[in-house]
Amino acid sequence: MMKKGKKMLSFVRYEKELESSYRERLSSVKKPEEIGDVFIDCILSLLKKIHPEVNSNHVEEILFDPDSSEGYMLSQSLRKLLGDDLLKNSDLLAIIRRFAQAALHRYHSLANDEERTELFRLTSDKRD
Repeated sequence: MMKKGKKMLSFVRYEKELESSYRERLSSVKKPEEIGDVFIDCILSLLKKIHPEVNSNHVEEILFDPDSSEGYMLSQSLRKLLGDDLLKNSDLLAIIRRFAQAALHRYHSLANDEERTELFRLTSDKRD
């Protein structure tokens, strides 16, 4: 994983800065399809803090993907901008993964609630 003697960059301080408002925003979301916006906003804020060339135009290059195990995707051009050195020799991807896992957890819990509500509606409709 990490080569001996190679310095690892850490962005945990930025993670801590964003974490509580991110979790508050996630918990206030009522629909699963809104989770992606919260995740993307957070990751964009994180990347802006880390890389001077990242800006709001990169919003389309961050994808929340509830069907993948990672939970997210960064476009090739965004990865290229960030650079291999940053992606491989820092905790950035691990931090993004943690934010994605929180979003996935909230997404699936809301999606399951919606399914249960829908099932309840279907079964109560049949009784009428």
